[in-house]
Amino acid sequence: MEDLSSQLPTLDKYIGRIKRQQTEDKDCSKWDVEKGLQHLPVPDLDATLTKYLRCLEPIQSSEEFDRTKQLVDEFRAPKDTVGQRLQDMLIEHASKSENYAVDWWLEDMYLANPLPLPINSNPAFVLPQQHFANTEDYLKFIAKLISGILDYKVLIDGRALPIDRATSREKGQPLCMEQYYRLFSCYRMPDVPQDRLIQIRNSKVVHHQVEHVIVVYRNQFFVLNVVINFTRLDEDDIYSLLRRIVRMADDDPYASDDVGIYTSLPRRNWAHIRTELMKDSLNRDSLDLIERCIFIICLDQSESSNDSEDDGESVNFSKATKRDFVSLGEQILHGGKNTINAANRWYDKTMQFIIATDGLFGLNYEHSPAEAIAVIQLIEHLFKYMEEKSRERFRRSKSLCELPVPHRLKWNLNNFLRQNLLIAKKSLQEAINDFDMRILKFTDYGKEFPKEHNMSPDAFVQMCLQFTYFKMYNKLVSTYESASTRRFHLGRVDNIRANTPEALVWARAMVDETDNISAAEKLRLFRQAMQAQTDLMVQNILGNGMDCHMLALKQIARDNNLPIPELFLDPGYALSNHFSLSTSQVTTNINDSFICYGAVVPDGYGCSYNVRSDYILFCISSFNKCSTTNSQEFAESLTDTLYEIRDLCTLVQRQQQTIALRRPSYAAKLAAQQSISSNSIHINEQNNNN
Repeated sequence: MEDLSSQLPTLDKYIGRIKRQQTEDKDCSKWDVEKGLQHLPVPDLDATLTKYLRCLEPIQSSEEFDRTKQLVDEFRAPKDTVGQRLQDMLIEHASKSENYAVDWWLEDMYLANPLPLPINSNPAFVLPQQHFANTEDYLKFIAKLISGILDYKVLIDGRALPIDRATSREKGQPLCMEQYYRLFSCYRMPDVPQDRLIQIRNSKVVHHQVEHVIVVYRNQFFVLNVVINFTRLDEDDIYSLLRRIVRMADDDPYASDDVGIYTSLPRRNWAHIRTELMKDSLNRDSLDLIERCIFIICLDQSESSNDSEDDGESVNFSKATKRDFVSLGEQILHGGKNTINAANRWYDKTMQFIIATDGLFGLNYEHSPAEAIAVIQLIEHLFKYMEEKSRERFRRSKSLCELPVPHRLKWNLNNFLRQNLLIAKKSLQEAINDFDMRILKFTDYGKEFPKEHNMSPDAFVQMCLQFTYFKMYNKLVSTYESASTRRFHLGRVDNIRANTPEALVWARAMVDETDNISAAEKLRLFRQAMQAQTDLMVQNILGNGMDCHMLALKQIARDNNLPIPELFLDPGYALSNHFSLSTSQVTTNINDSFICYGAVVPDGYGCSYNVRSDYILFCISSFNKCSTTNSQEFAESLTDTLYEIRDLCTLVQRQQQTIALRRPSYAAKLAAQQSISSNSIHINEQNNNN
């Protein structure tokens, strides 16, 4: 990689400052970043099976649980049984692997999932709504964004990003960075029997090789070459090319074949369609350019109003208004309810930035290459860097190349393909109509309240979600909360299951109407439930989670042509993986930003949350077709829960303060004793005088 200080001085200073801060941090400095990360350990079999029973006990009937317990006991019986045999095979496999779980996990979580990507898999990262005065303002913002991403990509290509560090439990410990290096070099290809995650280019790419971005506008796809004659285009060049793209599409708005809508289909359907597309050389070339691009920029039309003036050409920016969070999230997630942007997407691409004329701004990302934390960290760094770059007014030297006319991708669609366009549009419209999302911004308190009561904010919120579900349905269900395993080489996530026996005991106590359980006891049980959740979190991030281990035991039997053990055929195993509550804490420090996604099962809820200092933002989703779920009712019940827990904590705190006031201090006791002693002496003296 060329010298960063001469090539990108602002970026060099920004990254240098981050690295200096890490060097000066005592928690970071005690770790040797040159030393390779440990491999993910294979957890103890007995410990994993005990956790498995604990996660099922609160959600199974007693008869179901007895059956599952019997199968677990058979599986973990003394040596020479199937469980120990598979464990030994797994340990041997792990000794030869960079990460024993990651490939099986990737297949199970993403690649083998046949559901469409929008709503079901790709999250939406909504960023602050912008304000554009006119088309020039709009396109210059996009040019600045593209240029900033390309600058930051220099670090990614050179694998020179500052290493992320753990912020708790072994603070300062280096974390695996591989997820970052896949963000601009991977592509999810539909296939049968499962998708493939394709590495488009080597991460150690030659700087300034021929690279391009795909710009989608009016459902038309354009190739924006960002390196021409070995020279990176500057912002002015990119802006000029964007103007040409917009003009070309506006001049011929019906040139689109809406092929982007194909990527919203169920994965096996899309795989068959892609195979048909590949039979034509024109389509092959267009697909190749999309699949090999660095990232995609979607220039959306406004969801809230018609973009065009009466002449059908110019955008009326004066009509842009502040939009509500739900409409922003929906447009980023699936194109919006009016579907005018439905085909203005390519959901298979990892990084897909979306900017609308009314200021909507966000990112729809394909989830299989990386977790949300990598995407969030990248975007936050990018925002800070772009702000510093703007302040310093640093300008790259003007490129000397003549700008080519942007290339519009063309398609040759036969009757089969055109018929499937109609099917895809109808399918996506049905999915959009079925999707039910509500956003709750709870502003009465944020993370400072649980911290004041010596509680983990994340455990606090997780228990609130458990209790909310319990109040609505009188039961707990399998719950998913991702826990990062990036302390280990190629680590992704494991699962913190908040539906613990302790959570069930506490939830039942909270709704008890006999008045036999005091507020202090309810709070004690609440703390106990939070501690159980925290213990699981710690075990997960330190490599001793249950879910990846259980999956690996099942998969190693499959891959070695062994019979699948009865334990994994038991309805309890299916129930344990039917996540009626799919949750995640997605912390971002960018104001008015959030991540949202759909529920992962038809009768479940999706719930992401961001706990800020003075508010908590929840994105709650479910499906209208399910008669038992309702996002609005969940949001209302969750609001009540947040007040109930606050009142419980406050009530017990006041009771304890009252007791403390009533209880004499040692000094007061001593003074009273001295007073009594003095009075006794005085009385005795009087008696003696008498």
